[in-house]
Amino acid sequence: MKSFLSCYLNRVQKTKSVLCVGLDPTANHVPPSFGDGKDIKNLKKYLEAVIDIAATKVPIVKPQYAYYGALGVEGIKLLSEIVDYAHKKDLLVIMDAKRADIGETMGQYAKEVFEIYGADACTFVPYLGSTFNPSWIKYLQEGKNAISMVRTSNPEATELQDLKLENGDLVYEKMAKLVNIWDEKARRETNEVGGIGAVVGATWPEQAEKSRELLGDQVFALIPGYGAQGGGADGAVAGLPNSKGELVGTVNSSGGITLTSWFDKNKKEPKVGDPLKHIETAINEANADLNQALIKKLERNPY
Repeated sequence: MKSFLSCYLNRVQKTKSVLCVGLDPTANHVPPSFGDGKDIKNLKKYLEAVIDIAATKVPIVKPQYAYYGALGVEGIKLLSEIVDYAHKKDLLVIMDAKRADIGETMGQYAKEVFEIYGADACTFVPYLGSTFNPSWIKYLQEGKNAISMVRTSNPEATELQDLKLENGDLVYEKMAKLVNIWDEKARRETNEVGGIGAVVGATWPEQAEKSRELLGDQVFALIPGYGAQGGGADGAVAGLPNSKGELVGTVNSSGGITLTSWFDKNKKEPKVGDPLKHIETAINEANADLNQALIKKLERNPY
């Protein structure tokens, strides 16, 4: 059985990309050419079209659970269908569900995201400690990855994540150290198949580099905040390569690809031309931007 990380690295080499396309749909994300975005069928058609473009250009996609849950029963059904469709296109899927609880309840969350939806990885909130383990161990043994918040991309992160502990560590530094311990335990108990990942925001490049140092070489990093949230390419890749130069992480871009690529915010109207061509261009440009930043950081071709 292959691990999530090994599958991801294979996809990185195949696509020459570390970009993750976020799939966070609202009615406004749907171009007029696809029909009324309030119709779930049109939303599905649009998301599948985005996946078709992404399939040969990026290794992975990330649906954000909240956007589907907000659509009710139809949205939950759509989420399952989108995960299935992405897998048919050989894409890996991170479920951004940010689960957090204890014991059996956390186990039920794991069953939902890994069995019902079939995600390859899922984000979780570590405020309750290592409650995902052993309740998630069954799924880690199947090659799944549990991705912990470490240093998030939002400006409010400083309110808690930069607080200093008695030993001098900042909270996010302590979290990175814990994730390293949890990942080592997960890999040991699953014969290197399962793993624990970390969320490290592109908007905090210095903290990202520090996080990577503390996380170690094996921890997969999910890096949000690139593009529409203000994070640049240099910051986005700061914590991505490990000490060996391996690209053990992915940089997420959501609205910058699925909305602002084809919609002119200033004019408040769609841009001229085929929206799917605009999306393809946005993915190509993001790949080029990130790859150039990696070349600059590594001083070589990253692939």
